[in-house]
Amino acid sequence: MSADALEQYLNAMGIIGCNVNPYLPALDDLGFCWQDMTALLDRQGLFTAKVYRRRTVYLSPEVYHLLRQLRARRPMPPDAAALHAVLGGSPPLETGELKRLSQLDGRTYAKAFDFLMEHLYITAIRSGRRLNENWSTLLYGTAEAWEAQAPPARSCDDPAAALRAILGRTLPETEVAKLLR
Repeated sequence: MSADALEQYLNAMGIIGCNVNPYLPALDDLGFCWQDMTALLDRQGLFTAKVYRRRTVYLSPEVYHLLRQLRARRPMPPDAAALHAVLGGSPPLETGELKRLSQLDGRTYAKAFDFLMEHLYITAIRSGRRLNENWSTLLYGTAEAWEAQAPPARSCDDPAAALRAILGRTLPETEVAKLLR
């Protein structure tokens, strides 16, 4: 496939999983690959998050903006706030460098990082070092840094209805309801 085909899919369906799972189509399920994702990521054509079942998913810019309109952000725990502050004050970072700069122990870092990904505070901004033919690192930054480079949000009077319409193409109604909480 290609990054353009992935972009078309995301714009139509709103969400795709990173890894194969029983709940949501993933890149591999639909013939996409890591390079398709990173090419689209590098042009801000997707938002990486853990908003669905705490799994890494890729959202279309439209779905991201609709979720941001709909979901109130939970206050950040202190460790997550410290991690967010590191990202807010630096260029995009690989996770290893972010962990080192945060000075958090491994378990605390992972919990803080996951909180920020689950609540749309941070995302992958672009691809990093190529590790092999099928994998690379990612560089993370704040959601605001991504928004500054991404397509602008469109105004929507009923983001919940818009999300149900888009995500309902991929997910059962009960799963969409979980995601909208």
